[in-house]
Amino acid sequence: MGDEFAPERSLRNLAEQLGAGDWRLVMEAETALARAGQAGIDAVLWGLSHPYSRVRGGCANFLDHHGTDACFAPLQQVALHDSVPFVRRIAVHSASCQRCKSSPLTGDLVSLLVQAALEDPSRGVREHAIAGLGYQPRDARAVAALEQILRTETHPRLRKYAHHALKHQDPNYRALVDAQAKERGIASARATRQQRLSRQSAGKPRDMMQQ
Repeated sequence: MGDEFAPERSLRNLAEQLGAGDWRLVMEAETALARAGQAGIDAVLWGLSHPYSRVRGGCANFLDHHGTDACFAPLQQVALHDSVPFVRRIAVHSASCQRCKSSPLTGDLVSLLVQAALEDPSRGVREHAIAGLGYQPRDARAVAALEQILRTETHPRLRKYAHHALKHQDPNYRALVDAQAKERGIASARATRQQRLSRQSAGKPRDMMQQ
């Protein structure tokens, strides 16, 4: 009798190959797992709990392009609770990036991103979560979290991402900062014009100024 578990074992071996250091091996595994359809995705979901972090990260990365709604809960678990920051970061991106997927995930992405943005100890994970909020539909939870980040965060890069995300999430904030930018532009133009007039005046001969 043949080994009835051989196909599953073969796909799990391919899932482990997603953590290889050689990109050619990774691409080979991705192609084979994608061709396997749901069985391939099941093998990748198994790999999300693999003892080696590179395998978990490779499996999370695979789901960036091939994830389905059934993958959201496992990705969320990894994004919020994996012990390794780079694995959490990849999972946050894979769960929230809809552009690369044939069908957008319908899980509660805002809840995941808000929790990661506010609570993750890794700046890289928080950065991806904050940026991800800028691509989600408008949501009061996102607005509240981004406002909190702008009040309390000191890192300039995180503040920059929060600023841009909040402009997307809150029309009132966008109108305010656009108006402030316009006022600064007007003030800058006025100051430049005054400086130019001052230089021109300083360059005139004394007798011309006395006429």
